[in-house]
Amino acid sequence: MNRIESWRDIHTDLGIFRIALDTTGALRSGWHHVGDRPEGGTIDSGLLEDVALWIQAFTRGTRRTRPDFRIPQGPPFYRRCWETCRSLADGEIISYRELARRAGRAGAARAAGAAMRHNPTPLLVPCHRIVRENGRLGGFAGRTGDHDPALVLKRRLLELEDCEPSTGNRRGILFGSQASSAY
Repeated sequence: MNRIESWRDIHTDLGIFRIALDTTGALRSGWHHVGDRPEGGTIDSGLLEDVALWIQAFTRGTRRTRPDFRIPQGPPFYRRCWETCRSLADGEIISYRELARRAGRAGAARAAGAAMRHNPTPLLVPCHRIVRENGRLGGFAGRTGDHDPALVLKRRLLELEDCEPSTGNRRGILFGSQASSAY
């Protein structure tokens, strides 16, 4: 893995979110309270201002165009899953099985789940919108307990987008209406 050169913490309504650049110029990110966050390098309070503004706006329920960024290197199937997830239409929710199919390995739902577990750019690559075939949330950051902070965050992100996995409901900030106050 390439080492982190610089990083920045972004304070959001959903917790502290870190963005970082590695030695190849690829973006890495993560929440302080769930999953992994990039470590090492030096702090740069002005790093990737467009990404920071997008994250702050998103977590406040304001729609902005997602900035362009480079996804880090990884195993080929993982990268295809990350790119497939990144290209989902606004508010689109799909199953791990569908993600595997779109990434070129139909029947590799578990491997697609592992790719999402190791997503180096959560939120920007919206892995929170990948759910089980039955519409249940599945895990987030490799954790599955209903009251685990990671799964609570996944639920809150979907609520913020006003995306309901079991019904395919697509409203919220990604579609021009205000997010509910329940996020």
